[in-house]
Order: sequence, then structure tokens, then C-alpha cells
Amino acid sequence: MQAQQRNVSVRLLAADLTDWYLKDVLMDCQQTTVKEIVVLPATIRRAKQLAQTSDIQIGGVIDYPLAQGTTAKVAFEIGRAFMDGADFLEVWLSASLLLHNSRGFEELIETIRSLTLTGGEIRLALQTESMNELTKIQVAQQLKAQNWPSVVLGQETPLADAIHDVTLFALDGGDQLMIQSNPEAIDGAAYDQLAAAGASKVSIPFTAYDAFFA
Repeated sequence: MQAQQRNVSVRLLAADLTDWYLKDVLMDCQQTTVKEIVVLPATIRRAKQLAQTSDIQIGGVIDYPLAQGTTAKVAFEIGRAFMDGADFLEVWLSASLLLHNSRGFEELIETIRSLTLTGGEIRLALQTESMNELTKIQVAQQLKAQNWPSVVLGQETPLADAIHDVTLFALDGGDQLMIQSNPEAIDGAAYDQLAAAGASKVSIPFTAYDAFFA
């Protein structure tokens, strides 16, 4: 379990997340080798305050979950999240932006790259559950063409689909691509399968947190 904990990202993305639950999770994580928690933008500042005596990294989600924001809106949210103390961010993108608006995608990528210089790490996140097979391949190839370093795949995806998506992006996304998978449930066996498929990091939804560390 120790090796697994080093490569998991705990996700606390519930809108009704309570302060006491956030505190409990942070305290639990400090007793393990988990170093990363992802929260909604409104929770970043509080999570950073609670994590200040530890080395836990706090991440936030941008343009989540709809991924319909303009480049200006996304850039504003990124800047605000980094000001609130985020160590890294997931920027959620729609498949249509990547495939049908190449100019908009390139503009967004250029903006994101510039913001990483003044803020921190930014990972592109994809709604793979709404993509067909060809779209996934084309998007993976786009990431390879842009030499993008990291991608987050889906939200609480069924395990078989999650394994398939990781395999596809590992094959078509380029050797530089670090892949993070977000399965709907995770245990030791599922973790091993995703890691074998090419996942560098596996996420734990807050609904599965207690079961994973039991």
C-alpha cells in the first residue's frame, strides 16, 4: 500500500464539502505518504491554510466540470487560484476545443504555458467519458504534437474504461506525457492494473477515500 499511496491524488470536489471533513482528510494524509489533494477553487485558500505545516500539495480544478469557458475566463481563474496558493491546477478542456477550434486551442495552450512560469504546474484535463474512440486518438495526438507534459483523464470513470483510456493515451500521447486516471473506485488490484497500463498517478474520489485506506 505504501507504493500506491505515493502515486495517488485524493479528490475532494464535492460542493458541500465541510471544513471538518477537509481537516480530517488532511490529517489522515499527513499520516501516509499521500502528498496531493485536489479541491474546488473556493476551497484552495482554506486547504492551503490547513496544510501549511505539512508538505501536502494543494491543487485546484479550473473550468470544471463543463469546460466551456473562454480563454480570458480560464486565464483569470488560473491566476486567482495561484494567488490563493494552489501548487498545481487541472484545466478542464472540451474535445470540441481541441478538435474543431485549433486556433482557440493554440491560444489557450500559449496562455497556459505563460502562466506556468509565474504560477505553478498546470495539467490539462479531458472529459474522456464523452469522447468516442477516434476523438480520443485525435486528442492524444494533439497533446503529443504540443509536447504537453501531463493529462488528467475523465471523472469517476468505470475501471475497464479507465484502463482502456490510459492505454490509448500512453500509446498515442507521446513518451513525455504523464497520465493521471480518475476511476470511479479504486483498490490495490485496480491501482496495479492502471499503473501497468501506463498511469503515472491514480486519483481517489472522496467517496472512495475511506475504503482505499481502510
